[in-house]
Formats: sequence, C-alpha cells, structure tokens
Amino acid sequence: MVLHATQLRPRTLALWACVAAFVATGAVGCSGTERTRLPVDGPQTAAAVLARARAVPLARSVQGMARMDAWVDGEARKGNVLIVIERPDRAHFQALTPTIDMIAVLATDGQRFISFERGADRCLVGRACAANMARLVPLELPPGELVDAILGRLPVITGSQTLSWDTQRDAYLIEIRAADGRTVEQVWIQARTFRFLGTVLHVGGKRVASLAYDEVTAWGAGGPPRTLRVQVEARKLDLSLRLREIEIDAPADAEVFAPTCPSGMLQVELPCAPTPSVPLAAEPAAISG
Repeated sequence: MVLHATQLRPRTLALWACVAAFVATGAVGCSGTERTRLPVDGPQTAAAVLARARAVPLARSVQGMARMDAWVDGEARKGNVLIVIERPDRAHFQALTPTIDMIAVLATDGQRFISFERGADRCLVGRACAANMARLVPLELPPGELVDAILGRLPVITGSQTLSWDTQRDAYLIEIRAADGRTVEQVWIQARTFRFLGTVLHVGGKRVASLAYDEVTAWGAGGPPRTLRVQVEARKLDLSLRLREIEIDAPADAEVFAPTCPSGMLQVELPCAPTPSVPLAAEPAAISG
C-alpha cells in the first residue's frame, strides 16, 4: 500500500536528526567529565541511570514528514521523507519530490521488507535485516532498533560500565567497555528527563560511529526528539533527519507496513549482507535496550 502525503492528518512528521554538540565536536573523552559532580539526588550507578533512561515511555507511533540531508560515500541524498513508524518494529518510508510526489518506497512489517522506485519495473523484497533497511534512509539498523532510535531510544552495547558527570553538557556520561577490550561506547543521558542525548562508538581506539539527538523534548515528554544526526566513518555517512510536523500515536492501517509489491512489478529477492557495515549493528547479540 502506497501512502500519499495528503492522506496524513494535518500535523505531519519530520524525522531524524541533527547532532548534539558533543558529537559535532568529537567530545569523546573530553575534560569536562567529573565523577565527583554526580547529582546527589539522582542515581549513583551507570546501571541505575540506564534503567531510568530505558524506562522513559516512548510514543507508540509517529507519522508525518521529515527533512533528510545525507552524504553517503560521497553522494548527496536530500529531500523530504514521509514516515510512518509503529513500535515495536514496523516502518514505512517514502522519498518525495518538492511537490510531494512519491519517488521511492520502503516498507517493513518487522520481518520482511519491500523497496521500489517510481517508474521502475522491479520491486526488491527480502528479509528486513539492517543492510536492506538502509536502502532509503541510509541507517543500517534492524527494524526494531531503527524505530526505537527515531523515537528516542539508542542502541547500547553490553559490557562493563562506568558513570561520570559531563560538566560541559550537564548530563550523565556512561562509558561501556565490551568484553573484546576493543569496543567502547559512550552514552550521554539528560539529567532532568533521563532522555538519551547521544552515543559515540570507538573500536580499537578509533571513532567509528555516532548518533545524537537535538531538542529531545520538542514534542513533549513522550514524543520523539526533533532531530537526529548519524555519522558512520566506514561509509562516509553523515545523515541528518529533522522532524517538522508530526502526529503521535495515531493509528495506522496495517497495510501500510505490508511487504507487498505493487501489481505488475517483477519481485527480486535481495539477500542480506553477511556482516552489517555499521559498527553499532555489527554484533546484534551484544546490543541491548
């Protein structure tokens, strides 16, 4: 089922993503972190802070218009994107022209996906793995993590955790070191709301990926952040998605997410890449929350 922008309710959606200052400036390991400055009336361990962040209610669904600005492997992808997402793992994206005509579609029910372009004679189908999900919005995450990330909950690796206080951002900073000894993730969490602010991933001492939010409470306590910026070094990816007008928790027809190709198109099975190229998705079993 192909949606049209005119079918949405008056308040439409604009999706993912401008980076918070700490990601834009590469602030991992910055000198503004002090263990002694943890708020005395707040959690005192990394596990407790993460538990509070994961307990923040997320919207059940979001639909509307987004502005996407991205560079992927030296190529620009810019334009409006129509988005309908529903927890836990259903999503529908449309790339649109300035006159709100459909250019391309990607949809998933959480298990399978479809992707096709206007005027093409074939429709790609396959498993909704991270690589296949990135064909329209170039962010390689499985459907559930992709939906949660848009709504404001970041993927977090497992490992030993330490907690400190970032005086520059007035936020909790959790450092997680994976069992391999090479992978380190830093996660910033807002003190007042316990909303995720962003994360930076290092492997072997090199920064490989970052995700960050801006205006995390723009749409209210349970709403999604206004913007998210994603950077992945290996793909030379710099993605910004910005929500403009959205509708939260409005019901969506199940057919919107159905992985069914339009009549008359040739269906082509698209296999999943052996290993995802995005480091945050490279070890699915090690990602939690």
